[in-house]
Amino acid sequence: MPEAIRQFISTYYIHPITHDTGYNPVNTITWALLLVLCLFLTLKLLKKLDIEIDERFIAAVSPYIFVGASLRVMEDAELFSPPLSYVLITPLIYFLLFFCCVAMLTISVKLFRTNKIREYDYKLAFGLVGVLWFFANLMILLSEEEIISLWVLFAVIGISAIILLVIYIIGVKFNVNFLTEKLNVSVLAAHLLDASSSYIGIDLLGYSGKHVIEGIIVKYTGSAAGMYPLKLGMLIPVLYLLDTQFNEKDRELKNLVLLAIIVIGLAPAVRNTLRMVLGV
Repeated sequence: MPEAIRQFISTYYIHPITHDTGYNPVNTITWALLLVLCLFLTLKLLKKLDIEIDERFIAAVSPYIFVGASLRVMEDAELFSPPLSYVLITPLIYFLLFFCCVAMLTISVKLFRTNKIREYDYKLAFGLVGVLWFFANLMILLSEEEIISLWVLFAVIGISAIILLVIYIIGVKFNVNFLTEKLNVSVLAAHLLDASSSYIGIDLLGYSGKHVIEGIIVKYTGSAAGMYPLKLGMLIPVLYLLDTQFNEKDRELKNLVLLAIIVIGLAPAVRNTLRMVLGV
């Protein structure tokens, strides 16, 4: 039995990290459950720090999504060696960024509330650290790798923007208000960018997907374009439920869930796009 357990853990959890083979049904479900647990713990922590989870907080966290994605590309480009490289592979990189964010957010809050940062809001200071960190990563990447396919960046953004604009116009025309709310639009944008990067990478540039559902779609349809209806078919009902079932008292929990959904979409979108632009 111990040997069977060891083989199970190695096959479904350790090897996908050490060999960077991506996801399987077992670890996908596990990481999803861990995400729910992390959301609960994060909500408790932010309440303890007396931090309001509003649009400004989500905007301040957003640069760290780009930090994580760029670190992941640096690992893809083999700029790091094991065992450090293992920490930069999903899902470990999410835990790394989580603890870094918590540490920097805590420091920002403590500095602000002891009046050592007088002219800045702690959310602004926290966000600026993320922006600087991302640009530092980007400079390192550009010093080591050449820009190969810049058109990919414009294609990913362009395709996503067109689809998002159509959805927004429909929301305005038919008074579907939840499709025009800022955070909901951000969620849709993040996942449309992810779908676009998958489509261009898999269908046009010969990359392969590492996610379970993504692999199933490509296997049975022969194209990653199926990611568009899949994501919209899942996200729009979820956004509707969040909009109708959460009241003002639950606003912070709702915003935290929306932030988590943004991270799940935007992180792979940025990573995929950067990889293709740099030919990694």
